[in-house]
Amino acid sequence: MVQHDSLRTVLVSSFAILAAGCTRQLPFKPVATVRELMESTVHPSSEVIFDSVGTIITIEGTQEIAPKNDEEWAEVRASAVTLAEAGNLLLIGDRPKDRGTWYTNARALTDAALLAVRAVDAKNPEQLFEAGGQVYDVCQRCHEHYWHDATREKGR
Repeated sequence: MVQHDSLRTVLVSSFAILAAGCTRQLPFKPVATVRELMESTVHPSSEVIFDSVGTIITIEGTQEIAPKNDEEWAEVRASAVTLAEAGNLLLIGDRPKDRGTWYTNARALTDAALLAVRAVDAKNPEQLFEAGGQVYDVCQRCHEHYWHDATREKGR
């Protein structure tokens, strides 16, 4: 019996030492709050995507909006890449509010933004419009679950 207790102690101690050696501090140093990320990165990048394509119908006629040259396509692409990476930024440090819905929404933001990147690479305004709609849907789902609840809690 004593040998089993000693063996158990050695095994538990060895496992603890091994586990401690395998864990390492992540190299990330989150700086911005979620609100700051939204205001400085997510919102401006998504607005570029939303504003990049569309149709305006007036009495004077119909105006199609889409990037007109390589420089405009590059601007939209840069915003889409930034937005895709913002989904990753929402997952580091103490930013995640939970490991369920928060993770799902952050990954969906990245996926929708990557659809926009592919649409830009194909220079396809229709696909870019669809990707923008998916970005909007992801943002709305997240806001409904987190942002609106937080503002209600604060009495806003």
